[in-house]
Amino acid sequence: MKKLGIKEKVCNAIENSEYDAIVAVGSDNVLYLSGASMPFLYSYPDRPVIVIWPKNGIRICICPVEWESILRNMSWLEKVSPYTEGEDSIKPASKTLAEELKGLVDNGGKIGLDLNRVSNALFNNIENALSGLEIVDCSDWIKTLRMTKTSEEAELLEDVAYRTDHGIVGSAHHIIVTHPKTEMALAEDTRVHCMERGLDTVGHHSMAQAASGISAKKMWPLVDRYAIGWEKVLQNGELVRLGMVSSYDGYWSDATRTVINGEPTAEQSKTFNDLISLRKKAMDTIKPGVKCSKVYNSVLEKAGNDGIKLLNGLGVGHGIGVTSHEPPYLTATDDTELKPGMILVLDPVISGPDGEIWRSKDTVIVTDTGCKTLGWYINWRAPYIAAYNL
Repeated sequence: MKKLGIKEKVCNAIENSEYDAIVAVGSDNVLYLSGASMPFLYSYPDRPVIVIWPKNGIRICICPVEWESILRNMSWLEKVSPYTEGEDSIKPASKTLAEELKGLVDNGGKIGLDLNRVSNALFNNIENALSGLEIVDCSDWIKTLRMTKTSEEAELLEDVAYRTDHGIVGSAHHIIVTHPKTEMALAEDTRVHCMERGLDTVGHHSMAQAASGISAKKMWPLVDRYAIGWEKVLQNGELVRLGMVSSYDGYWSDATRTVINGEPTAEQSKTFNDLISLRKKAMDTIKPGVKCSKVYNSVLEKAGNDGIKLLNGLGVGHGIGVTSHEPPYLTATDDTELKPGMILVLDPVISGPDGEIWRSKDTVIVTDTGCKTLGWYINWRAPYIAAYNL
């Protein structure tokens, strides 16, 4: 079982909170609070897994009986309370929750529930089962807790970013201009190279992508094939966009890198330098106390002044942790103030001269004075240039 400092962090936070206990029902919050690596959990929203974290008393995870052994072996929670499913999983889960809480919290106690994650059916059952207890929303409380990582989480996220970057570079080594591959084969190469480095590609977050030529003009080419590429053969001189989203010990990476299939043209070099200049602007702006919206606006302003075609509907970055995308978000509307220990994926996306979508994602950590890059395997101040021959 990994030691991430989360148990101590949550205990301290709840001790100073208004809650007698918090109840987490969303997959991401359950994974964060339990410490168990279960990337499949998002695929079963109708099979509730619930964490009870009281101010006083033992911490409990409620789950279907089929997953009991996973939680017992992987979680740092003291008790696992399984329920047996029938035609409906909501009722037995709610009943078990009520029984466990009655032993932890007196009538009139205040229960924090992550209302942003709970379904209507589960909420109605919980509300009925917990009569006598005050239920309030703790969604923002958990969100704020998760945004700033412990030092152990930061080490793990740096490790998974490095493994992913290493895997992408390993895949790029197989691009030889005179022996062209298909996008499908290259996407599979990327996935396999990441798996060889111990990364997990299970779960609906996970994705490998290779896009070139006409495919590179779309964010998600051939969505019906899960955006992993297709039978198109790479051509000499093309931009190739390699992407990989994968996890390690329950924590995620979100990486995309740029490859030129041969020597870059002057236009391609300029476009990549434009992209790097926006990344540098974001990094220069990131400091403790700066709002996420200010980072976004600084990048937007630079793109406008320099004539760079920024695809600004996406924002320019996001947090990462037990999910591949989580708060805070570097968008125009997120006024979260950055704090040391926040880990972000910087992702300014621009349109090139021929309409290709250029991106090169970087994982960074907010420090006491600014931010620093995590997980580079090679120097990404230039695109990867494919070899002409072995």
